[in-house]
Amino acid sequence: MNLTAIPLLETTSEIGAGWLSAVLDRTYPGARVRSAALRPIGAGNVSDTVHISLDYADRPPGAPDAVVAKFRPRSPEVHEHGVGSGAYHREIGGYRAITERAACRIPRLFHVDGDETNINLVVEDLTAATPGDQVAGCGTDEARAVLTQLARLHACFSPMDPATAPTWPIRMTEAADYWTPMIQRGAAIAVERYSARLSRTDLHSVAAAGELAQAWHLLPQARLSLTHGDPRVDNVLFEPADGGCQAVLIDWQVTGLRNPMYDVGYFLSGSLSVDDRRAHERELLDHYLGEFTARGASYTSGEAIDDYRTQVMSGLMITTAAIAVLPDVDQVNTLLLALLERNCAAVADWDAVEATRLRAHDPR
Repeated sequence: MNLTAIPLLETTSEIGAGWLSAVLDRTYPGARVRSAALRPIGAGNVSDTVHISLDYADRPPGAPDAVVAKFRPRSPEVHEHGVGSGAYHREIGGYRAITERAACRIPRLFHVDGDETNINLVVEDLTAATPGDQVAGCGTDEARAVLTQLARLHACFSPMDPATAPTWPIRMTEAADYWTPMIQRGAAIAVERYSARLSRTDLHSVAAAGELAQAWHLLPQARLSLTHGDPRVDNVLFEPADGGCQAVLIDWQVTGLRNPMYDVGYFLSGSLSVDDRRAHERELLDHYLGEFTARGASYTSGEAIDDYRTQVMSGLMITTAAIAVLPDVDQVNTLLLALLERNCAAVADWDAVEATRLRAHDPR
């Protein structure tokens, strides 16, 4: 195996056969790439992502036909956001930590390097998997598959002590000052823009998100773990498994130290239809807890439900923040309204606004 340092590249245009050979040699000793064909594929908000078809001069057994690489974006404006938000080093930290513990199903990692200003990520090619569709949402079988992976992730890193946890994950208390004004601005925009398209109850919930944003971020949490932070169904790939499907969690740019129910509430309140969530929510929460405790971690149903009552606000908080920065165009509004209607229904069903107010005043 060649242990020569692999250079950190600036853009995907610098990817060549020699660099790919050095990357793949770490997993497949003796791998030598003769040439590579790159094509852009759907990327996240702060990355350039390419699919790379590989032609080998020397191909060890098992070496892949293709890989996917994710790099810092060429756009200066988008790159500035990536640096300012800490997206690069969080995704680097997430891939390393999760791979090291085999915590949950993510794309197989071949190489990751970088810092706060750059990322070179090379993972398995999963372009044949089925991507989630946020507007359409997902069914209960897909939801169960996602919760399986979230439970495995949370249980693997639970409990985490902020004093000894790594420094790269987001802390809710530290993020409060960044997110609060954005949520407040988005709430004000939403109440005006969607006044004729949302119910009075939903508009009240949106306004309450702005009012409670700071207090909600500062809620004390007895239980913390490593969380995905943005587990929308369009940050999930689905692959066949045992007659059903397995979820693959992607896009780890907002990985954080949070209560586990942040991810669960975010996902269930935004990625299932209101009717499906109401019909299957308790069963899905039970499924999550079964997976969580099966890995030797402790989380009682009473604890989880108590946490869920406030953490189900997570989806509404992030959707409202997105309204502050996304353009006012039909395609975006279709997505935002689908999310708002689902988010607000979950918040109302769990009386999450009042639960947040009570916990903020009585943190126990």
